[in-house]
This record gives sequence, structure tokens and C-alpha cells, in this order.
Amino acid sequence: MTIQTAIDAGDVEGLTRALASFPGSANELIPWGPGRKNVTHPLHYVSDKVFEKAITERVALPLVDALLKAGSDVNHKQNETALHAAASLGTEEIGLRLIDAGAHLDVLGSFGETPLHWAAHQGQARLVARLLAAGAKTDIEDTRYRATPLGWARHGLTNRLPGSSSGHANVIALLERPGA
Repeated sequence: MTIQTAIDAGDVEGLTRALASFPGSANELIPWGPGRKNVTHPLHYVSDKVFEKAITERVALPLVDALLKAGSDVNHKQNETALHAAASLGTEEIGLRLIDAGAHLDVLGSFGETPLHWAAHQGQARLVARLLAAGAKTDIEDTRYRATPLGWARHGLTNRLPGSSSGHANVIALLERPGA
């Protein structure tokens, strides 16, 4: 069993065995998708699989834990980090777990957005609250739309993407609070 097939199957025991058999594999990029043209870090790949509904987030969390225990780099960046992926793909619980594991909060993605931008756009109130409590910056404007996370939340309220939750009003309130 490979890292990829274990994640695809939601098999934490198989993943643990594969990680033990191949030291360093917790950070090997995984090619996937049509023509295997997508290449992502294992922590990112877990959120991709949840987004595709191949596995549930409940199944995914022990996979994330196994990857982290095996030394998976929570801050690996390839256009974006695993925290960007969790926020943009609607895997809020994974995002919370990555913050607990030391994910950097204000890393810029491919067009200057932070994980807070994505969590706000996707209406993930618990993730936004945790990012704010951990010190994520609210005044960063992305380079594509020139908007802050509050602007992304307002846009997400009326322009929902797959993976969005219904917490946009709560997110907007959190981001409009004094000191946010």
C-alpha cells in the first residue's frame, strides 16, 4: 500500500505502515487527477479527497494525525499550504487540526491570499475564529482582487463555491469586531 492508496481508502493503519516503511514519505508529493497532472503534498491531498467526497472529514482526521506524527511538514508550500487547502476546500476540522500543529497563519497563496481569506469566503466561522484567536492578520489584501478577508467573506455570502458552509454572517461579524 502506498501513501496515496491509503489516503484514498481512508485506511489509517495502512497509512501508518506505509509511512513506517518509507521514511520521509510523509512529505513526498502525490500526483493525482486526470493524467496525474495535479501534484500535492500529502496533507493537502487529504483535504482534496474530502472535497471530492472520496472520504469523510471524520475519516480524514486520523489520516492527518498519522501524517503529522510521521513528520509531515504542516507548512509545506507549493502555491499554497495545507491550511490554504483546508480553508478553501471546506475541511474546517482539518484546518483546526493544522493550526494546532503549528501551521503558519499568514502565508500567501498563489494570488496573495491567506488561509483567513479562504476560510472567510467559505463561511467557516469556527476556523475564522481560531485563525483570529491565533493572531492571523485581517488587513492583508490579496493581489488578485485587492480585498481583505472581510471582502472575501462578503463576496462568499452571495457567491458560494463548492465546500462553502452557511456561516458567512457569523464570519462577517467576527471580522467586523473592533480589534479584528
